[in-house]
Amino acid sequence: MSPLLIALLGALLIPLFVGTWRTSLLGLSAQGLLMAALAHRAAPLLATAHDWIALVDLGLIRGLAMPLALYVVQKARGARARNDVIPPNLFFWTLALGMGLAAFNFSEHLVSEPGEPQTLVAVAVAGILLGFLVLSGSSEPFSQMVGVLRIENSIVLLELSDQDHSAIGLELAMLAIFVATLGFFCWYLATLKEPAEPSLESAPDSSSL
Repeated sequence: MSPLLIALLGALLIPLFVGTWRTSLLGLSAQGLLMAALAHRAAPLLATAHDWIALVDLGLIRGLAMPLALYVVQKARGARARNDVIPPNLFFWTLALGMGLAAFNFSEHLVSEPGEPQTLVAVAVAGILLGFLVLSGSSEPFSQMVGVLRIENSIVLLELSDQDHSAIGLELAMLAIFVATLGFFCWYLATLKEPAEPSLESAPDSSSL
């Protein structure tokens, strides 16, 4: 397995088990940068407009601008450091690992020949499944956004396995839609108030129950 794909799989899995929003953003940043490295390795000369668009999309926007924009918003709203994108229990952790294994088994039916293309598809499918797990595991707005962005990144990774390029106009339109979606996420997060942590004084007294 390619070291880049191993690192990408780690960027998908590790943030699920570390319950902080900074780790989630670091994972999204690593996903974008690693996908940019994969795209650049496939086309190191950057000979076409498609190659440049992919590099800007994956490296600049997904790897740097997206996590930085969300970080600024979260920092400004005083978000608590703790943020579990999935419930911190053994059941969900087992589901996460099981989905990763299932993705590798499923990829064998999509790509018959073993090798890096099959592994890339497996990592992409794992990312999609884990993104849906995040969406199902937490109703907190930031976690929901992380789940959507994970799925979006994984779909783009799946597109890297296909050598046929879309029209440049279509690629630019999809990039513009993604940037607009990111802007909406940041605006919506900025309008939310961080819920106050429950204090000991407001906690119910067990003797009164």
